[in-house]
Amino acid sequence: MTTTNRGVNRVLLFLIGLIGLITGVTIGAGVLQPVRDALRQVITLPEQVTVPDQALWIIAAVCAVVIVLAVIVIATRGGGGTSVAVRERTGEDQVTVNVALVRDVIDHELTGIHDIVGSKVDTYLVQKTRAARIKVHVRRGGDAVTVLDAVDHALTTLDATLGRKIPVLVHLTGGTRTALARTTRVQ
Repeated sequence: MTTTNRGVNRVLLFLIGLIGLITGVTIGAGVLQPVRDALRQVITLPEQVTVPDQALWIIAAVCAVVIVLAVIVIATRGGGGTSVAVRERTGEDQVTVNVALVRDVIDHELTGIHDIVGSKVDTYLVQKTRAARIKVHVRRGGDAVTVLDAVDHALTTLDATLGRKIPVLVHLTGGTRTALARTTRVQ
């Protein structure tokens, strides 16, 4: 999970892929005879292309800068998201608790609360410490104090279930999903 816009990421990936495809076809047309023969039906290619040495150095420098920037982008993305909520090691033994257990406990504890539309649980690795983020969608006009009390009770149950406390960030949110949500009716 990253903080960059998903649409911007997809546009950048499309442009990089398109540039890579065009570059590959161009290089292939200059080097490989079958590619050259296939493209000859569509476009007219010169028999020999001369490129000045300075242009090759400029192209190489631009490629090096693009590669370095790509490595920087790859290294800085990700945000530390993990599927492991708790990992305990005792000697040679190891116990791993998946985020699904945390999700199930929180969802079970919050199901009866009228002011909560839904919740989402993610776990992250922050400075070598595992932490959870609980995003609670509060119904429009819902009582925030009631919701926070319910989340606090759910966290107490979670701590008792895990046998230890984990750092948790609680994020209450509203918006389109909560505005369009219907109230639960029991018939």
